[in-house]
Amino acid sequence: MHSSFPPPPSLEDVLNITRAIREDMARHEEMLSKIIERLDLLTAQFPSEQFPSVWMPTKGKKCLVEPIQPFPEIKKVEAIHPKVHDISGRLRKTWLGQLYVNHLKQYVVVRWIAHWIWRNGYPFYVNHISLRLLNRKEKRWRPLINLREHVKKSNIPIYILTDSAVVETPKPKVFPTCDQSYLNPPHERFRFSEIYVATINNAITYGGTNFILADGEVVCHDLYDFERDYTSEELHGRALIDPKSGRIRWLLHDNAPEPIPVAATFVDACASNYAHWVTEVLPRIVLFCAEDKFRRVPIVVNHGLHKNIMESLFLVAGTEREIITLSIGRALAVKKLYLTSVAGYVPFERRKNKLSGHSHGVFSPLAVGALRKHLNGLGLEKEQEAWPEKIFLRRNSGVRKVANATELEALLVAQGYVIVEPEKLSFLQQVGLFSNVKVVIASSGAAIANIIFCSPASKILILISKQPNTSYWYWQNMAAASGNSVKYVLGKTVVGRGGSIHDDFYISSEEVLKAVN
Repeated sequence: MHSSFPPPPSLEDVLNITRAIREDMARHEEMLSKIIERLDLLTAQFPSEQFPSVWMPTKGKKCLVEPIQPFPEIKKVEAIHPKVHDISGRLRKTWLGQLYVNHLKQYVVVRWIAHWIWRNGYPFYVNHISLRLLNRKEKRWRPLINLREHVKKSNIPIYILTDSAVVETPKPKVFPTCDQSYLNPPHERFRFSEIYVATINNAITYGGTNFILADGEVVCHDLYDFERDYTSEELHGRALIDPKSGRIRWLLHDNAPEPIPVAATFVDACASNYAHWVTEVLPRIVLFCAEDKFRRVPIVVNHGLHKNIMESLFLVAGTEREIITLSIGRALAVKKLYLTSVAGYVPFERRKNKLSGHSHGVFSPLAVGALRKHLNGLGLEKEQEAWPEKIFLRRNSGVRKVANATELEALLVAQGYVIVEPEKLSFLQQVGLFSNVKVVIASSGAAIANIIFCSPASKILILISKQPNTSYWYWQNMAAASGNSVKYVLGKTVVGRGGSIHDDFYISSEEVLKAVN
């Protein structure tokens, strides 16, 4: 596996790194004390009962549609030994892993070292030690081929679901205006190819990945660029990819894949993330289920998905279709597998090399439109919930948080905004909220994917940190595919935590007000 990482650090480098960690810790403690001091001042100015409360739909009123009854039939294919296929998870639970997660991960230098060791050390172990000791034939190098090439090579019939479409992506406004250069456009528009269904005979689909094994090859979707894109499968030790040679070493192996006659697979490594699900996976399912010829085909998805994701699946797939949930490490040997081509894609992570031109994400406007149309057909617009017009999404995740969010919330509430915690709403409540909202302000996070349900007249303001490797056009490309556009307010990374796109950051309240007025 090729890598652009430098050689291991020398003793002098290690001493310098140790010194840098100590200095970083000192800065972090100083920064933390200042934040606590500022929060104490805010608490003194605003008694606890005056802090912004979180908006929730009216209690006692039915939410959008009646509960889905009866529930679709679900067949669970669970892992026999789930820990075997979660190598990174097992490492995190060791004493060294706990030390890293709880105390060292916050430091950029330590993260760099850990990532270097994993991305270089694990492939070396598999390629030169593990396989020689075990001589495992199933983990041999296999050809890696995208679906369109596999279809052409094997003369496989396809069924067209949508035509290709062009999406215009105008340059978003940035605040403060002096930071406009951070958003150098990767394109003025993009063309999204047609979406189709391929019928593959005698294929194997695994839990936790959209890669398919067929005819001695591993089939991936058409938008992967492995020289630039680093995959979740690699990060979690489930596959090794050699981008230069177009090969993959398949490390997942089910000795007894469950045989089934027919299925359509929508399993994806990133399906558990709401943004990936609602913009990449769910639109494919909508298109597939809309075709009467596929009405009786069972659908395969990841096992253990969040209840909101499963709610969206039931709404799209209906109550009569069989659903199969597939665990990581388990496989289905499908005699006739229906594989729907990609409807949207953003790389899981960037591969660490000198190449430029990384994708910021592209999405099919026709697939997104089909999802919106289907949900609108459920009668969402007929409900009488008093949806707020101006919302600020509170981010409760441990990364990419606005450091001065409390101050910003108080200011926005005074301007007529309400605070929303999207994770406390059902899927349909989120759809209803974003379908009716006029202004959305939010820190970059998965819940913003709901902007695909916003009307074109909505104002969408994204708060995000200033980092050179950030895919700033991700949200704009997503918005453009649904007929919307976004604005950005860029913030300064928290002192002592710089170097990662996931760091917390400060946002200027004045710039936020400029952007929405």
